[in-house]
Amino acid sequence: MQNDSRERIYRETRLLFDEESVVRAVDQLAVRVAARLMRRDPVLICMMRGGLVLTAALMRRFHFPLRVDYLHLGRYGSGTCGGAIEWHRRPSDDLSDKCVLLIDDICDEGDSLREAALCVRAAGAREVLCAVLVRRKNPHACFSPDYAAIECGEGFLIGWGMDFAGYGRNLSGIHVLDDPV
Repeated sequence: MQNDSRERIYRETRLLFDEESVVRAVDQLAVRVAARLMRRDPVLICMMRGGLVLTAALMRRFHFPLRVDYLHLGRYGSGTCGGAIEWHRRPSDDLSDKCVLLIDDICDEGDSLREAALCVRAAGAREVLCAVLVRRKNPHACFSPDYAAIECGEGFLIGWGMDFAGYGRNLSGIHVLDDPV
């Protein structure tokens, strides 16, 4: 991606949720999730790379014993449309009889979350829960997370872990990139 294209990502976006709104939504999400996990010795599994920001935010809000692992799969590459799922890393912790919380940035259609949940169940997890920052309003989704901080409609979102071609994850709010071509 050329320099002017990278800078356009930061310049030509529309703010959808400011930092204060996102932080408030994450605080509320943390309370709901903590109520369910606090006595279960959970394993939090960050879905790289998008789930990194939300995972870090939730970990700081959870005041009970937990372990952390990660997995890495992808569907988008540098594009805006999902393709075939490619596995880069599966969790390495022993998940036998564990309560697992999968954490990701966004659930559009649910393919990646569904694949990750199947992987974790196959590794012996007793219970698999999923939390995302943004759940897309999509009646055709094949999987829906148990928890979402924010519900949102259409538009290509960046910020708080969500990216376009690797850029924009560091934005403190959630922005819409109207023309991600």
